[in-house]
Parts: sequence; structure tokens; C-alpha cells
Amino acid sequence: MAMATLVVAFAACEKHDFFDENTITGAVGPEAYWEIESSAVKAGGAMGFTAQYYSSVEQIDHSEAWYSISETLDKVVTCSWLTYSESSSIKSQKRVLQYISEYPHSEEFWSDSLRAYTFHGSFPVSGTLSPLTWVQPSEFDSTKMITYFGETYMQDFKDAVKEKMTFAVYAAQYPKLGFIPDFSMYTDSSYNWNVSPDSAVAKYYHFPMDTLADGTTKVKEWVLDSMNYYWEKVTFDQLVKNAEGKYDVTYKRNYSLDAELRVYDVVGTYSKTISKEIVIN
Repeated sequence: MAMATLVVAFAACEKHDFFDENTITGAVGPEAYWEIESSAVKAGGAMGFTAQYYSSVEQIDHSEAWYSISETLDKVVTCSWLTYSESSSIKSQKRVLQYISEYPHSEEFWSDSLRAYTFHGSFPVSGTLSPLTWVQPSEFDSTKMITYFGETYMQDFKDAVKEKMTFAVYAAQYPKLGFIPDFSMYTDSSYNWNVSPDSAVAKYYHFPMDTLADGTTKVKEWVLDSMNYYWEKVTFDQLVKNAEGKYDVTYKRNYSLDAELRVYDVVGTYSKTISKEIVIN
């Protein structure tokens, strides 16, 4: 019985090789390696590279360059009234990995010193991928603002700024805009003796207030109505205009590539190099 069991076991191993069935995952492609000329390239230009490859299984047929395209959008808008700023940086894939160009194989590429085939090539980069920048313009352009930031952005930004407005900011900015040349009618003062026993230090200015029945205070309604009335006249470009007369708006759109080289053998099996990130400038 023991001998019979061994015979069956060896027969089973010969028919079902565990290691072969679980470690051989597919055809073996060529070995491939490349170096690109630079980490950056101009839109409309070409990126040069040097490739090395060999195959111990099948004859080489050709090579192909492939790349995907990513877009990075950097946006910054600042209101100098409050030193309030909104910013974002978003990177997204604009095009999946796609075939770009092909390079035929030649036996003349063989290098005895490298013990591999090697050649120099290049692939094109579209001229439509040029960077776009709009940084602190001297003249405000609402059409560009809508195009780059969206239809509702200016109003949303203005609403966010209003939530942060204080008496001091109103008092400083409304007279500059010519809304309220004399802000004194909207000004009252109090003392905070917790700050200092010195009245000059303890005195602070604020809007006229009403004292409610529960002892709390609130800004007088006619003052709020007046502040809101003039706020409707404030424009987005007035909020973002800085002391140098420029507009604190920044929009930058840049593209980059993730490129790889694929080397195919005559039966269609390929291997690919490590991808390279290339910035387009």
C-alpha cells in the first residue's frame, strides 16, 4: 500500500507541477532601459532619448514611445483689505497613456561593449500644451476671471470677504472708495480697562451699538443698512487691487508628461521602461 501511494504521488507531481503553474505568468519580453535628455521640454519641441534593449527569447521587432498628459492648475486670489487669500493647486490627468511614435529595430544598433542594442531617438510634444499664466495683471479682465475661475467665483469671493469685514476695515476702505468721506457718523468709542489703565491705550473705536433687554449689544440697524448698501457697490476688482495698483489674481496652467518606451519582439510581447516625468515649458 505504501509503494502504491508513492507511485500515485509522483504521478500527480509530474502532471500538476505546482511551481510551474503558479510562477510562470506569461511570455518573457525584452529587457529595456532608457534615459531622456532633460526633465523639461518646450511645447511644440521634441524630447531626445537614448535606449538600450536586448532579448534572450525572441528577436526584437520595434520600439514605441507612449505618454500620458497631466494638467496642473494653480490659483491664488488675495484681498489686500483683510490680507485674506484663497488658493488651490489641482493636478489631474488630461489624457491617458497613448501611443506617440515608433522606432524600427536594426541589427546595426548592436553594441559589443554594452552587450545590448542601443539607439538615439526623440518623440514630439504638442504645441497646444504651452503653459498659461495670468499673474497680478495691471489691468483687470472680468472675461478672463470668469474663464479661469468660473462664473460665480467673483461673487463667492466677495461674499467670503464680507463675512470677515470689521469696523476698522470699513472705516479704512469706504472713504478711499468715495462712499463715505466722513466716517465719523458711523463711529463710536469705548474703553476696555482690562487692556490698560491708560485711557489712550484702553480706548477703542466701533460702530454705534444698541443695548438689548438682556444686556447684550448689537450694531444699530441703520448702520448695518448703510454698510450693506455701500457693500453692494463694491466690485470684485476693488477688493483685489493691491497697493501697487495691480490685481492680486494668479492663474497658472501647466502640463507634464509621464513617458515610457516600449520594446516589442516579433511575437508581439513587449516590455516597458521606467516612466519619466517631463515638465512642459
